This record gives sequence, structure tokens and C-alpha cells, in this order.
Amino acid sequence: MALYLRKVIHPQAHDNYRVILKREGDEVEIGPIGIQHGAAWRWGIDTVIPMRVLETQGKGKDRRDCMRQFRAA
Repeated sequence: MALYLRKVIHPQAHDNYRVILKREGDEVEIGPIGIQHGAAWRWGIDTVIPMRVLETQGKGKDRRDCMRQFRAA
């Protein structure tokens, strides 16, 4: 099971990514990481997956920090 980022291509999404969970050959988009309202990095889990989730959203100092928190959740 691995997590990786896919860049969002959209005129209003300048530095946003979808987090992809890859396991057993399947890929599932499980949430976003990106800049919210041009100011702060945020992350969130917006897809139900069969695992225990303690947190479903948060904020970080940059994309790497958000990915670290996302993995922990």
C-alpha cells in the first residue's frame, strides 16, 4: 500500500494535488493537499476507505508537512 500525489490541472488550482492510495494494483483518490484561499496549506480525507481514520483534515506548513500528516492519519 502506497500513497502518492497527482497534480490537479485546473485554472483555479495553482498548487493542489490529489492523494492517491495504491494497493494491489488499484488506485483510489482519497483526498486533497493544497493551498486554501491562497494562504495556508491544507489536507483532507474525503473518501471512505476501509481503515481506521483518526483525523480527516488538517493544515501544515508546506506540502511535505501535509503529506506527513496525511500518512499518519
